[in-house]
Amino acid sequence: MLLTAFASAEFKQPNVVTLLVDDLGYRDLGCYGGPVKTPVIDKLAAGGVRFTDFHSGAPSCSPSRATFLTGRQHCRTGVYSVIDERFHRMHLLESETTIAEVLKKNGYATAHFGKWHLGMPVQNRDNPTPADHGFDYWFGLVNGPGPSHKNPTNFLRNGERVGTIEGYSCQIVVDEALTWLDQKRDGDEPFFLNLWFNEPHDPIAAPDEIVSQYGALKEREAIYSGTIDNTDRAIGRLVAKLETLGELDNTIIIYSSDNGSYLQERNGELRGKKGALFEGGHRVPGIFYWKGGIPGGRVEDEPAGAVDLLPTLCGLIGIDKPVGVHLDGSDLAPLLTRSGNLERHQPLFWMAESNMVMRVGDHTLLASSTAKSPINFKTADRLMEQIKEVLGDDLEKELNGMDLRSRLFNGSFANPEADRLRNQFRNLYYFNEAWIPELKKSEISGVQLYDISSDLGQQTNIASERPELVARLKEQAAAIYRSVMADAPKWGQQPEETTLSNPSSPGLSPEDRELTELLTRIDQTELPDGYDVTNHQPWVDRRMEALKPEQRSRIGRLWKEKRRLQPNMKNAGMSFVRILEYVAAGEKLEMASIEKETHIHRLATTKRSVFDAFVYLNRIPIEPETLEDQEGLASRIESRLANQEGRIQIKLPPTMIREAYEGFKLAVGIGSQSTSCIACHHLPDLGNVQ
Repeated sequence: MLLTAFASAEFKQPNVVTLLVDDLGYRDLGCYGGPVKTPVIDKLAAGGVRFTDFHSGAPSCSPSRATFLTGRQHCRTGVYSVIDERFHRMHLLESETTIAEVLKKNGYATAHFGKWHLGMPVQNRDNPTPADHGFDYWFGLVNGPGPSHKNPTNFLRNGERVGTIEGYSCQIVVDEALTWLDQKRDGDEPFFLNLWFNEPHDPIAAPDEIVSQYGALKEREAIYSGTIDNTDRAIGRLVAKLETLGELDNTIIIYSSDNGSYLQERNGELRGKKGALFEGGHRVPGIFYWKGGIPGGRVEDEPAGAVDLLPTLCGLIGIDKPVGVHLDGSDLAPLLTRSGNLERHQPLFWMAESNMVMRVGDHTLLASSTAKSPINFKTADRLMEQIKEVLGDDLEKELNGMDLRSRLFNGSFANPEADRLRNQFRNLYYFNEAWIPELKKSEISGVQLYDISSDLGQQTNIASERPELVARLKEQAAAIYRSVMADAPKWGQQPEETTLSNPSSPGLSPEDRELTELLTRIDQTELPDGYDVTNHQPWVDRRMEALKPEQRSRIGRLWKEKRRLQPNMKNAGMSFVRILEYVAAGEKLEMASIEKETHIHRLATTKRSVFDAFVYLNRIPIEPETLEDQEGLASRIESRLANQEGRIQIKLPPTMIREAYEGFKLAVGIGSQSTSCIACHHLPDLGNVQ
């Protein structure tokens, strides 16, 4: 008879380590038949339980992570889609109960390391941090490391900026975890370490000596494999530390990915990839290791997923689940410990905005809702064609082995104009919170049915052959959808709008006061003749096409500042139209003519450096604010210069020539369709500008 850890009279609560990688495919790891050498993960799989039918919480990042931490369908938690604080109010609700909070309540020390992407207090958002979700200590990122996995610049430690760190992101994350184990924890407490790696998410980087084992140093697939190999090595250092501390045998280690790979071939025979509701979008590796409590050496074919983690940990440790919380996941502990059978109270269920998929036995039902997508697909197609034209003969070089659509969502282009168009394309696909009321009232529309047991690649839709099964599953999926949407918050329903802050408010910086005055005047203008609010996006697209790149850039900068200063504005579309018309008409149509007419005021200052004098006179920010990344700083610099130019009052110190000012504008991405150097790099030392 198997004697589990529960049978011991001296049962000691196990430590918990969760390892989540980013965009890893189902067929990447060695133990899953993949091409990457992953001896550490392979050994954990061999000593534990390796699931062949394991699934992330969603086919994309933020939603998947929300489900991972809460055991709940991500829309219930407030996270409908991938979060970008520039556009979204949504974040993981502070009212949600996370794994960290459950374990902390039961005497655990808790720490988070790595990517977060569940909302942070940036872009003027009052969002919670990992500390508000149960973590005693955190070292992480708002989203991804910049400029790539190598030498990242934007890590935060308990909310404070760390600055540039030499090395690779996965190793840096483990370095911090090892330091915490050595110096920060109470040795008598069980601990929960939540490590969320960035690899192999784009933009990718790995040591040359590792990449060379998989191909040429500049080959995308070789670098991609190198990031996975490097992460395996980093995890190996953590496992070795746990063994040195005598904690390995009594530590539950769980390994998985937040969604499928963006490289189709790395998902094996599965259909679809990252972002898709087909299996390739969410079927991922799933490994559970606990030498002291889970019989190892097993391969498990039972369908399971990240949604099951919270209830499973409660079951394994022997603690209560959150009271009064609907958990969409089920407790896998009986299956893992061989102490009973898995009893799933609700089918596995995934959503991607208006589409959903449900798994029952060997069948997957894919369904769409009646909610009409707000995405302008014609504009998206037009932008794709424009990008092809801009790249021309360099298209294949820029794609570097990826298809164009995947490249648009993963990474950037070296060509500035192509990258500007790529940003426009991506912005079309960001979730629109104003769409939520329609999602809430929508119903299930068309369906597809696949038999996974005989059609893992989901090539044959058998819905027409099994009408009775389809009807039953459709009713079941509709009930889950209604339950989820009943819980989901209405981010799109903004509170009553307040006007922009009073320009004389002492809480505003001088530059914000000037910008507030300008935006207030713009908001008081009439909407243009011919504008139809019911046909907003096509009207905007046509109007923007007629503008010069400099004008579109100016509109973008003003719009960023509008959202920052008034995030809860009503009728955002109308505000955007007013800004568009201000730039098109109020600024004399051509930015070039305005730049020629910009008055240069030459003022004396006590600043000795020419650059210091320039930024002082024009009140240009040069250091990131708390929790602000380099892109945020770049945006503020652009906005400040745009505001000064709009008011025709650029100020130069006597020794600074006009060409130096034009060069500074290019460095921050203004003019000639250039991108901002500061978005990825710290502001250069321009003290010797002449």
